[in-house]
Amino acid sequence: MFKSNNVTARLFERQICTPAPGTSIHRARRFYENIVPSYTIYDVECPDHSFRKFTDDGLYLVSFSRNHQDLVVYRPTWLTFSCKEEDCDTHDLPLKARKFESFFTQLYSVTLASSGELICKDFFLYMESNQFGLFATSTAQIHDAPPIGGAIQGVPSVEKITFHLLRLEDGAILDERVFHNDYVNLAHSIGAFLYDDLLAIVSLRYQRIHILQIRDSGDLVDVRAIGEFCHEDDELFLNSNSQVLVNHVGNGFHHSLPESETSFLSGIKQRLLSFIFRGIWNEETDQTM
Repeated sequence: MFKSNNVTARLFERQICTPAPGTSIHRARRFYENIVPSYTIYDVECPDHSFRKFTDDGLYLVSFSRNHQDLVVYRPTWLTFSCKEEDCDTHDLPLKARKFESFFTQLYSVTLASSGELICKDFFLYMESNQFGLFATSTAQIHDAPPIGGAIQGVPSVEKITFHLLRLEDGAILDERVFHNDYVNLAHSIGAFLYDDLLAIVSLRYQRIHILQIRDSGDLVDVRAIGEFCHEDDELFLNSNSQVLVNHVGNGFHHSLPESETSFLSGIKQRLLSFIFRGIWNEETDQTM
């Protein structure tokens, strides 16, 4: 059935139609679509916080303390002041309307950053189905860190990066995931992506993608890591080939064995090179080349 957005048509429909049992509140809430802002308040007294954003469902306002140590979450109180007279533009709002507390209620304040860490104010992911929020804290970057343990040359290092999973309803910290001596681009949540209940975190320093699942209980569960190995049997295949090379050397076939860390490109690079090669190959008109 066609639903009109005209407020007069909605009022007329409310008078002549009877809503289904238990749905009257939903019909009443549709009238909020016809309410638009008509007044702007300037110089509002706000707390000394760094406000991040509203959640996608509009239930929470996320902010951080100025020292980047605490998470402060507010809930909007929505329509607080109204005017019942005909000429409302000539009436001023009361003085308390210029206070932040008249429109938002603080739910809680939680300390996320430990010693030496700071909250990344540009990072925030929201899981609307369970009202979970993912936040990140990290220590300072080390720009001249040596590339050890398979790290990439020229990529900075962060001693500790911590991802915190919170239930925004009460601020309970459900789980944490820590990365040591790694680098994840936390600015504007570039280094992490949330799809349904799957979380992907990109490690630039080690060229690896960590895929985790967020359970309904709030646990972060490792699913797989894509980087040095892409498929589950890649490591077994490479180890078996290395064993074949060792057997050849033992039988008198002397080949120079490459070092373990540089014998193969990482799985991601292997597939990127294969993709580029196939693209160039498909563009060739002469297939005999």
